[in-house]
Amino acid sequence: MSVNTTATTTTRGGAPPSTAEIIDVESFHFSRRTKNNTSISAAIVLSDTEDDDDVRILNFIPKNIPFKKRKRIEKGESSNSNSNSVPFICEICTETKTTHDAFFIGGCSHAYCSDCVAMYVASKLEENVINVRCPVSGCSGLLEAEDCRSILPAEVFDRWGKASCEALFDVSEKFYCPFADCSALLINDGTETVEQSECPNCERMFCAKCKVAWHEGIECSEFEKLNSDEREKEDVMLMRLAKDMKWRRCPNCRFYVAKSEGCLYMKCRCGVAFCYNCGVRSTNSSHYCSNCNR
Repeated sequence: MSVNTTATTTTRGGAPPSTAEIIDVESFHFSRRTKNNTSISAAIVLSDTEDDDDVRILNFIPKNIPFKKRKRIEKGESSNSNSNSVPFICEICTETKTTHDAFFIGGCSHAYCSDCVAMYVASKLEENVINVRCPVSGCSGLLEAEDCRSILPAEVFDRWGKASCEALFDVSEKFYCPFADCSALLINDGTETVEQSECPNCERMFCAKCKVAWHEGIECSEFEKLNSDEREKEDVMLMRLAKDMKWRRCPNCRFYVAKSEGCLYMKCRCGVAFCYNCGVRSTNSSHYCSNCNR
């Protein structure tokens, strides 16, 4: 870069004006010698301390400091950017990666590629493991959720955060909404006994004692006797209907039986006889029930 100076200065004695010079800013530096090989012993500064507007001379010699071209550094680069391209072999996928793709585990000296670490964390969360340690057996290295945030998919990171929060509560205090399309985490504070409750997330009623959808018209003790495949909403509706119609369930095949006429001795199509009044299986062919004395 060059600067062309065109200004002309006339001194007090009527001396001829100075000639213009072209100065190369990049290569220019102060020197103790002029073109005529005379010594420069002063620098020129402006001052208002004198009575006139003449230029004041100060006896000061600047250091010989050359002007150098400033190096331009792009954003994101560093002086050791070449170190990011150093290759290494990931011990999980056994592929050659660069240190730019490496993820260093805190608390140990092991490092793996970011893709493998992300898949490793996701697999551990699927196993309900929230304290994810270094893959090396016996290593004390621990992966922190916040450190892995940049390499994890958003859904995996959120799942890790929710699991960590749930781990803060005792197992006896927490349960989940019984509706499969909700499954929100609920906390039992133990202050009072509650049976019928409403999920604050899906706003549906459920039995807090049985931890199932609300079984209206059926006592909890009776509901708990049901098999796991008999606790759906339709099963509960059928049980209510059977109760209203006074149907009795066979103790062997679990089919509902309706008595149209006759005594209380009932024989199901599966061959098992029982008392239609109390539902207890008959041990003999007698039509008398020793359980309910009828």
